Amino acid sequence: MDYDKSDVEVVYRRGDWNSWSDIVRWLERGLSRDQQADNELSEAESRQLLDGFRTLDQKGERFTDDPVGAYRALQSVQ
Repeated sequence: MDYDKSDVEVVYRRGDWNSWSDIVRWLERGLSRDQQADNELSEAESRQLLDGFRTLDQKGERFTDDPVGAYRALQSVQ
């Protein structure tokens, strides 16, 4: 895993998310414009975060607005 808890915190600072799919769309848009979703995330971090958040969304995991909780949820699907 190329990202850590601080990278998930970056994602949460970038928007007022209401669902995993909100985050997925933001990451997809960023990756379609550049090779990274955000200037604080590498391409590898961006892609792995996208995969993780997409998996959470597809599995119907309960959304959390807490980045630490999101990081734990991501670890459970990696």
